[in-house]
Amino acid sequence: MASRIKLIAIVLILTLVGGGLAAYKHTQLGIPLKVGEEPAEWLVEAKVSFIATEEAVTARLSLPASAIEEKTGVDSRSTGYSFMIEDQLGEYTAVWSADKREGNEALYYRVRFPERGIVSGGPISPSGKPPEPDDPGMARSIRVAAESIVRRTKELSSNPDTLVAGIFRELNNDEPSQETSLLKDHYEELVGDRAKITLAIDLLKMSGVAARLAYGVQLDEIRGAQEPIRLLEYYDGVYWQVRDPEAPTSVLDPRQMFVWNRGGDPLLDLSGGENSQVVFTATRDMVPMDQLTDLRSSGLLVSTIFGLPASERQVFRYVVLIPIGAFVVVLLRNLIGIATLGTFMPVLLAMALLEMELKSGLLMFAIIVGAGLWCRFLLSRLNLLVVPRVAACVVIVTLLMMLLSVVSWHLGMRDGLKITLFPMIILAWTIERMSLTWEEEGKRSAILQVLGSLIVAVVAFTVMEQRQVRYLAFYFPELLLVLLAGILLLGRYTGYRLSELIRFKNFEPVD
Repeated sequence: MASRIKLIAIVLILTLVGGGLAAYKHTQLGIPLKVGEEPAEWLVEAKVSFIATEEAVTARLSLPASAIEEKTGVDSRSTGYSFMIEDQLGEYTAVWSADKREGNEALYYRVRFPERGIVSGGPISPSGKPPEPDDPGMARSIRVAAESIVRRTKELSSNPDTLVAGIFRELNNDEPSQETSLLKDHYEELVGDRAKITLAIDLLKMSGVAARLAYGVQLDEIRGAQEPIRLLEYYDGVYWQVRDPEAPTSVLDPRQMFVWNRGGDPLLDLSGGENSQVVFTATRDMVPMDQLTDLRSSGLLVSTIFGLPASERQVFRYVVLIPIGAFVVVLLRNLIGIATLGTFMPVLLAMALLEMELKSGLLMFAIIVGAGLWCRFLLSRLNLLVVPRVAACVVIVTLLMMLLSVVSWHLGMRDGLKITLFPMIILAWTIERMSLTWEEEGKRSAILQVLGSLIVAVVAFTVMEQRQVRYLAFYFPELLLVLLAGILLLGRYTGYRLSELIRFKNFEPVD
């Protein structure tokens, strides 16, 4: 009786705390409980990281003039920096400065804009007089090869747009000419991984078209932290145009790419530090900016993960879904009675399925488990101990994943590249447990358990992929306390499971 009272008290406290915090967010901060139908807002965060060398630090980061400024700041590891924004004829630069810093440092700058409200990759008018292309300055042998390519490309071009497409067609040719190979080798030795775009810029300048380097950010939440993408900016006689070297004939889609830096200025200039790096994180926010600002400035228990930088809190978009999948497992195992291989293996499988097509994900899982089980039966003849046997399964699963990725790629199945999302250690243990069940309880029991695991994983996947569920889990993570209260209540359930009622339906009661 005492333990039951304690359980009820804990459940009530968890429900009141979780529900109370959610109610406060909704009523006082105005965060809606239901996900809206309006388009999301993008938050793009630049993270400048470096190692300070016990000197005065000055960091200058070029900013996007086209963006709607949201907030500038540094995290707790970078307190003590002064900050300002320089405006030079429409070119904006964020400037951080501090005296004698040491060790790892990180600075953050964020911009926010509506998903359909900005066209950062569109044409812009030049500031001042029209630009004139400057001579790239090449050695004689290199210039002769470059002039040959320029002459050949200009003969097939009628304007700067077709000239850009022609130059990249020449540079991307699978069977390049002798001149192209010479120039590529020279620029790779000169500038490394910037060889192609630097060469294209110099060829355009020799053609009489002003060109410069720009940097973009892929608007893709799945990518997480990403390095800036080098883009080509050229003057077509009226506007500055931006093109992606991988698709030089296509206009940049603002739903896929945000141009952070235009104008050819360096993205980052740092003094007083070394090993500097700029990475970007793009994430969608489904809550309007003013309400989200109130949420960030609220107390710790209310703001929770929103007080973190975007690069860190992006991880929690999936972490907060794991308890929901665990709750689904508890329901299906304790109330329905579905047997699974491992307690929470279906949750991890469901997490992997969130990033790929359901059918292809299940097919790849079945192939790996089937092939791995066959290899496991071969290993059983060697009489290995448990740990070496499981380690061998890990190696086999890794090789199978690599082989399946290569085969699916050659067959044109791009989902095969996402097979690494499957947790290989869990797959190895799944194969090990299935083989033991096969040997001890028979193949019927083993097959039923693996089918039960797949059913639970699909149900958990179906729940976790719901837009409303993701929204509540991310913006109202305190509701996980209510979920915890439900799990505690289910933990005391000792009655019949649904499968047992079906199993014992022919039993007659004893008088």
